[in-house]
Formats: sequence, C-alpha cells, structure tokens
Amino acid sequence: MSLAQVLSLYLSLNFLMVFTFVVLRFFSWFSQKNEKGLGARQELKLHYSVLIAMCLILFLQPFLPRREFFQPALKVWSGQSIRTFSEDHKIVDHGGYIALPTGIGGGKLSGDEVSFVLLSMLVMVALMGALRIGLDLRSLFRIRKKSFLIRKLGQVFIYSNEEVTVPFSYWLPFHAGVIVPSSLVHHPLDYRMTVSHELQHHRQADTRWVYAMWALRIVCAPNPFVHLWNKWLSQLQEFACDETLIDRKKVESRQYARCLVEVAQSALNQKYAPACATGLLFLIEGKLLKRRIERMFSRKQKKLAKTMSWCMGGAVVALMTVTVFASQEIVQDRRVTLADAQAMAQVSASDDGFPIVVNDLVLAQLNRYIGTPDGRDFMKAALVQLEANRVIVESKIKSDHLPIELIAIPIVESGYQNLTENGHQGVGAGIWMFLKKSARTYGLRVDDEVDQRMDKKLETDAAMRYLGSNKLLFNDWLLAVLAYNMGESHVQEAIASTGSRDAWAIVRAGYGNDPGYLAQVMAAILIWKNPQSVQ
Repeated sequence: MSLAQVLSLYLSLNFLMVFTFVVLRFFSWFSQKNEKGLGARQELKLHYSVLIAMCLILFLQPFLPRREFFQPALKVWSGQSIRTFSEDHKIVDHGGYIALPTGIGGGKLSGDEVSFVLLSMLVMVALMGALRIGLDLRSLFRIRKKSFLIRKLGQVFIYSNEEVTVPFSYWLPFHAGVIVPSSLVHHPLDYRMTVSHELQHHRQADTRWVYAMWALRIVCAPNPFVHLWNKWLSQLQEFACDETLIDRKKVESRQYARCLVEVAQSALNQKYAPACATGLLFLIEGKLLKRRIERMFSRKQKKLAKTMSWCMGGAVVALMTVTVFASQEIVQDRRVTLADAQAMAQVSASDDGFPIVVNDLVLAQLNRYIGTPDGRDFMKAALVQLEANRVIVESKIKSDHLPIELIAIPIVESGYQNLTENGHQGVGAGIWMFLKKSARTYGLRVDDEVDQRMDKKLETDAAMRYLGSNKLLFNDWLLAVLAYNMGESHVQEAIASTGSRDAWAIVRAGYGNDPGYLAQVMAAILIWKNPQSVQ
C-alpha cells in the first residue's frame, strides 16, 4: 500500500468517524422525540453494529471502484511539470513530490520526508498506546493479585478487594472478571445488585468493546469526535445495563438508585481507574447520575418494530458506504508504478503485431504524462481531440490493414492539434507534424499557396504510407516508429553503428532526434487504451 493510500485511508477513517457520529446523533434525537423510539439496549446494539460495519467498509475501501467526487485534498506527483520532468525525475526514485493544492500553499516536500514524518508519528502513537495499555494491565494484574476469589459464575470470576472502593468489570483473553469492594460482601442486597450490573456488562460484550474504542481513540487521537463517541458509548452501556436489570426485575428501582448514589460517593476516594475496565466505576458524576436515576423512574417502555430498527441500521450503513466511496481518494497518488504500467500493458495487448513494451523508459514517460499536473491536463485534452479525429484516422489505418496502435502517434506529435508551421524552419505541421521534405516525398503539396499538411485526411494517408514503408524496410514496427521521428537513413546508421536491431538498444545508445520519442509513443498507446489513468 502506497503512502497516499495510507493517508487516504486514515483521513477516510476520521471523516467517516465524524459523519457517523453526526448521523447517529440525529437518530438518537429522533428516537428520544418518538414514544416508540429506540431503548438504550437497542441503541447500544445499533452502535456496535455500525462500528463493525465501519471497519468492514474501510477494509473494503481499496477494492471499491475509483470515482473522483471532488478534488483531492492532497496529490502525490512524480514531478512538478511535464517541462521540467527530466530534472524532477532524478528525485522520483526517492519518493516523488507531495504537491499542495492551489490556495493552501506552495513549495514541495519529497516523499521520503513525508514518509519519515508520517511513520515517526504513527510509531510514536503506537508506542504511547502500547505503554499506556501495558501500564494499565500491570496495575490491573496487581489489583487482581491482591484480590480474593469469592465465586465463579459461568465463565466469570468474582473477586473482592479491600483497596477498591468502587466495583468494575474487565475482560482479558480467556479470562473475565468482576472486582468488588470487600465491604459489599457484608451487604447482600448491594452485593447482588452490583454483581448483576457488572455481569450485564459482560453479557453486552462491553468489556470487549472497550478495547476497540480505546484503539480508535489512539489511532484518531487528534479527532475530538472519537472521544465524544467513546463517552457517548460508555453512557449507553450504563443505560443499557440499568434498563435490562429493571426490565427483567433483577433489581428494585429504588434500591438500585440508592446503590448508585452510594457508589458515586465512594468513587471520590477511588485512586485508580483501569482504562480497560468498565462498570459502575465510570460515569457516576453528578449530571449523569441524575440522568440515570431519572431515566429509571420516568422512562416509558420503548418497543420499536424490528423492521424499523433494521431500517435505521441499514440507512446508517448505506450512508457510511457512500461517504467512504466519495472520500476514498482524499489523497491521490498520481505516480505510476511498474505494476500499474504492467497492468495497463495487459489491457493494451492486441493481436495486430504491434508489440506493447513496458520498461524503465516507458515507465518514466508514463509518469511524465500521468504524474505531472500539466502532463495529465495535456493528455486529457489530447484524448478529447483524438476522439474528434478518430473517424478520419482510424478508418485509414483499418483500410491499410495497419496496427490500430499507430493512432496514438499524433498524441505525441501534436496532441491531435492541427498545428501550422508558423514560419519556423525544421518544424512540422498538421496533426502528424510532417516536415516539408517528408510531406513532398509522400505526395503532399507544400508551397506558399497551399499546405496540404493541414488537410487531415491527406496527411493521415501520407503518414500511413510513410509508416508502412518503414515497416517494409525494417520489418519491425518499433524501428518503423523510430524512423518516423529520426528518419530511415539515421536508423540504418544506428543499426550499423550499434550492431543491434533492437529499437530500445538504439535509443539507449543515444540515437534519435528525441531520445524519449519511442517511449513517449508507447506511453501514449498505454494511456489511450487505459483512459481512466488520467481521469
């Protein structure tokens, strides 16, 4: 996974966290206003289901179809400009550039610098998180070591401790426990209500979910919404426990309320609160305690039809999926990797005899066209112009039984713009950019009165005859394309000098008017057959 994909996934997680929190808040408000709204237990289940769905959606995000709904917040380029690419390309091997969007600021950072900063931050956060949970577990083990086993209820161990003033529950792999103050053992009613409350946290899997929320708080530490959601979820856990115990008549409301008040008073003396624990230890501050007691005595039975509950959950998940789909490329890596180029070549392969080649030279030109801002703009415009001229060029290629890949040559020559010579010697004209001498050789009239190079049909016919002639001469399409740029006589000289008929070997030996021409044509073919690469 590239740096841009990691950044995009991280930003998507935070964006999704904010969006989901707001949507759930709306549903909660709607539920409270509705007499048949969600109860605490149903609302807690909805939150857990949404968290699971969020993780699955984020996991599937890299496999979703790519659609750019808005301009990415950050783009990773292989160079600053198509014009300066040769200079910029020296740095591509070291990570490329991070280009800030217009309006945010100028300048550039190398990919190595960004990678180092990001990696350092992630490692620091991970180490801090590991240290916190390590110290927390150490303290928890120390408390349990000083505790006495009272009994075992199913898979849960009940302990008493003389130093603990407020009960709490916790979960560790292969072990679930409840620790209560030793003083409660001598008050059977309070002891029974306390143990019932803590066991309910285990039944609701609250003691496991605390780790998931703790991990989210570490990963998304700068995001205030994850901390708000954690607090809200903890409140719902308490409300759900209260609701379950009262509805199932496991506790009497007044006695239970009295127990909560006494626990709240005892909590003032509690020195240590394990971050991996839950239960009566938490959320007993004045305002919340008041809400819990009011909710016990004044709440109405809320029974929402299962279909409505499923509809709510489905709506949240659907909105989350759309959000992730829209934000999947908050950070876009515009660079082309070798694997990307090879995948493009597989799509581009044909049976007409024109070889599709991917090598370091072609990869560099792909990054020049796709991995620079103006290169991408040029290629988009060229593809639009190609479609406008496609009937003229493609019909001639097919009638002459030539490879369709030749249609990409004018992309490199002119961007499919019908350019004039404009008085410059040694410069071609038309979409195929014929020089005067070559144009006259292949029957085009070029003089002060008429320049048939500007006639797209006539020039395309001449270009096909020229390329076909080169193919007959060299019996190799890559040499034929190279000769179109540097002239057939120069190609023959290069073959004689290098002793090789490999077009790429000739290019690497330094022959050609433009050493990058053949690679540019190959890159143009790959982009033409993979137009989504510049979208």
